[in-house]
Amino acid sequence: MPKIDVPEEQIIQSLDDLSPKARRDALRRLLPKAAYLERALERNRPRVEAVARDRGLDWDALSEEQREKLVDEVLHE
Repeated sequence: MPKIDVPEEQIIQSLDDLSPKARRDALRRLLPKAAYLERALERNRPRVEAVARDRGLDWDALSEEQREKLVDEVLHE
């Protein structure tokens, strides 16, 4: 299947144009992944907070974007 490069912002804006059924389908695809990540972070919260501290960061003070970036960096080390 060919890949089409579409800016993320355009995809987000396109969600508003979806039918109610298509929105539900999109949510069903997205939520399990987000829920899994949230559960994994909560189970490992002490370790995640320790990694942040080791890097001179306060996990609770980080924005969602900063948290995602930190987790992504740790996963790719």
